[in-house]
Amino acid sequence: MAVNVNIIPRALTPEELEARRRGEYDSFANYLVFCPRCGHMVKTNMYVMRAEAYIDELGDTPCPGCGARDWALGYPANSRTGFVRFE
Repeated sequence: MAVNVNIIPRALTPEELEARRRGEYDSFANYLVFCPRCGHMVKTNMYVMRAEAYIDELGDTPCPGCGARDWALGYPANSRTGFVRFE
């Protein structure tokens, strides 16, 4: 899978996570799944429900970057829309 190297991942904020628990989310945003320890992205450009399901599918799969077994739902930190130029 090609991952856009221009993306700087960030985890969802507590406010964004609380809104998601209430069923609120940005239906136009591109979410990503990444390792919060080293920032390694495993999948990008997903709707929130698919990203959450992908985290479940990964389970305790180790991160290829650092070996951690924790995955986070996030946005590109350097974007307000979830879209980042692919080079």
